[in-house]
Amino acid sequence: MFISALALSFALSTAAQEPQSHRQAVTCTGVFLYTLVLTAQVVESDPTSENQETAQTAGQLLKAADAERLAAAAREGLSTDANGAALNAWLEANVDNPQAVIERELDGCIGAYVHAVM
Repeated sequence: MFISALALSFALSTAAQEPQSHRQAVTCTGVFLYTLVLTAQVVESDPTSENQETAQTAGQLLKAADAERLAAAAREGLSTDANGAALNAWLEANVDNPQAVIERELDGCIGAYVHAVM
């Protein structure tokens, strides 16, 4: 079911948006990291080509969001330590219920990074 929701969100996404702020990029990096972990778990139990492709797409989106997170930190004058700390804090704040944050943020994050997989 989770894989289907990710695929549907991707299919319904819009064109790429303006560069993300550091906060937005941290959020999307975290969303895609949690999405990749969850899709990898699905692939492990059901290794269909569709599930594998969805996991690969999540990985591409994660890579794009993480690159934007680094670029946004540079644009906003954040140190490497502050940048990493922001991501770690976001991950820790959402570790107890990653599916809730994915459901809340996935559509916007896909819309911001759809260019990375097209």
